Amino acid sequence: MERNGLFFRAFFLVFTCITTLAYEGSETFSLKGLALGLFAFGSMYGIEFLLKKFSLRTLNTALIGLLIGSLIGFVIASSLRMILSLVEANSATINLVTLYSFLASVYIGIMRISASQESWWLSIPFVRLAPATQTKKRELLLDLTAIEDPRLIELARSGLLDHQLVVPTFLVKELQKSLESLDENTRMRARRCQEHLKRLETLPNLDLEIKEFHFTDADELMAKLARAAKLTQAHILSSSEPSTLKSDEDTPNTISLDTIATALKPGAQRGEILSIKIQRLGKEPKQGVGYLEDGTMVVVNGGGEFLSETIRTQVLSQKYSSSGKIIFCNALGQNETPIVEGSPYHLSYQ
Repeated sequence: MERNGLFFRAFFLVFTCITTLAYEGSETFSLKGLALGLFAFGSMYGIEFLLKKFSLRTLNTALIGLLIGSLIGFVIASSLRMILSLVEANSATINLVTLYSFLASVYIGIMRISASQESWWLSIPFVRLAPATQTKKRELLLDLTAIEDPRLIELARSGLLDHQLVVPTFLVKELQKSLESLDENTRMRARRCQEHLKRLETLPNLDLEIKEFHFTDADELMAKLARAAKLTQAHILSSSEPSTLKSDEDTPNTISLDTIATALKPGAQRGEILSIKIQRLGKEPKQGVGYLEDGTMVVVNGGGEFLSETIRTQVLSQKYSSSGKIIFCNALGQNETPIVEGSPYHLSYQ
């Protein structure tokens, strides 16, 4: 690829010099024409070097903005020229007004298309065309709570994350701002996030990408994250509950590390014997309520008579609610035999 680039540069260098010499004429065939050719090629090479800093999408977006702005500018300039001609304005005023109206339209067209290039490209139907057999991993956008959470690193090490992890550039900029904050806690959290990102980048089987999104700085951080996930059809990976991530935008699918951790907690099997301390009365008569070490609520039928005591219980069932997992048990007497043969494990929770 680099060899092809050198060939084309050499070709255009020679072509530019020959063209310039031919334009100058045989009577002025001298170093002046050669110098003009070299200057012209040097200018083109300088423009090429500057354009390397921009992606192809950015250049295409600028061209589309230039086209739309030029069309709008032509219409506005023609209309203004006609109006000024009717009021018999002088030609200098007409030319000045039409010129600046055209330039303003081109400028506004380029800037508006550039500001909304993500939505613009997604509105073009052929952008996402791909072979039917091609499979693309759904991206996971990380928010700041997920980056700060050390459980993310352990989850990534397990090999369970085959998704493409993406950190938006506006989050990276937010971390850089936090490093310069006057608040010590904010600086410590930002440094912790940066350390976690570096550790994620070193994992061999994980593909971590820093992706650029063009949103205005006036937007809230979570609103920009929701828009980025919507535009790229990605999920959000967070350490917070999904309800805390709602914004003005349509909330995308959010995967919570807390929810994953809760789901992976070992559950009690039917018939298992648990020692539970009854801490309060339940809603039903003679019903008591206790808790496991991880905070799981245990509802004990017949446990209301043993308030503040630790008793043997036998698991009946468990269910999941909006507040978490709930285990239902029957209270057992001191010498009572369990009705159902359960797990050989006898766990004690105080």
